[in-house]
Amino acid sequence: MIRRLTAVLALLLAVVPNISGQARKIFSLPDRMMSSSRIGKVSTISGPSVPLPDTSRISFPEGGSRFISEDIGFYEYLSGEGMDTDAVTLLRGRYVPSDTLDFLRGREMFSTRRWTQASELLARIPSYSAYWTESFFLDVNSLVFLGQYDSAASKHVTGEHAFSHSEGPYNELYAQQGAGLALLRNDKGNWLRYSGAFTYSDYTLEESERIMSEIAGSRFSGKQRHAGVAALLSGIVPGAGKVYAGRTGEGVASFLTVGSLAAITAENWNKHGFKDWRTIVAGGLCATFYLGNIYGSYISVSIEKDERTKAEDSLIIYHLHIPVRGNFR
Repeated sequence: MIRRLTAVLALLLAVVPNISGQARKIFSLPDRMMSSSRIGKVSTISGPSVPLPDTSRISFPEGGSRFISEDIGFYEYLSGEGMDTDAVTLLRGRYVPSDTLDFLRGREMFSTRRWTQASELLARIPSYSAYWTESFFLDVNSLVFLGQYDSAASKHVTGEHAFSHSEGPYNELYAQQGAGLALLRNDKGNWLRYSGAFTYSDYTLEESERIMSEIAGSRFSGKQRHAGVAALLSGIVPGAGKVYAGRTGEGVASFLTVGSLAAITAENWNKHGFKDWRTIVAGGLCATFYLGNIYGSYISVSIEKDERTKAEDSLIIYHLHIPVRGNFR
């Protein structure tokens, strides 16, 4: 019996790479042990990751006698071949100030993930410029990549007259961007307003509109899970609360762990009595992991919600970027 108990403890310790520093509460340790197991890793939510911004700034000299239009062909070649470093070097030359120069510099800053500087440059482009439309969409997306959703939404509203009150090739792209911003801000009213313009017929927008609609259905219409229900379910059947929370792998790990310790406790009780030290040790471990399973199920609901929201937001940001790139590149 000692061998069985030792084997169970060894298995639990083996699946946890580093226990020290993880246990903050008495019941969080067993839950972390079960959640960190190889079985527990079965349940995951994945999505495209949002790239980190490059916070370095490029110094562009002011003034010059040469027009960027003289080198724009060479720039387009460098940019088209993905030679961003060389493109930036070219744009750091001394050129006569112009909308074209600000736009190319802003677009290159966007491509190299210098989104703060990109937004500053793109915001300079006046509405009468031939580059204003692309600058507008890139500027909004720059703010989105920086996590400044409210600022992005405020910037987006400034384009309403240009896109919403006339027929044009970018009206639906404008609506799609507005709908994505509404999702990121959990703004159901604006989501309904902008998504009403979805036609699902433009090949550059169709997939993004469909995915955003699926996320909106889950976010605004889906049933909400409750932490108390998760705790109650795990109190009845260990691990059931985690399955309810959407973490099936961890639920299986909890059930197997608590069930194994309960079986060892019952066997020791039958053979040696409830006062025997082997029964007490096994029972104590079983009770700790049982309570940890309830505690873990309770917090798993909020954890699952946070993870899902983060994954969905990354997916939304991705599908804000792809249509703009598809329409202008």
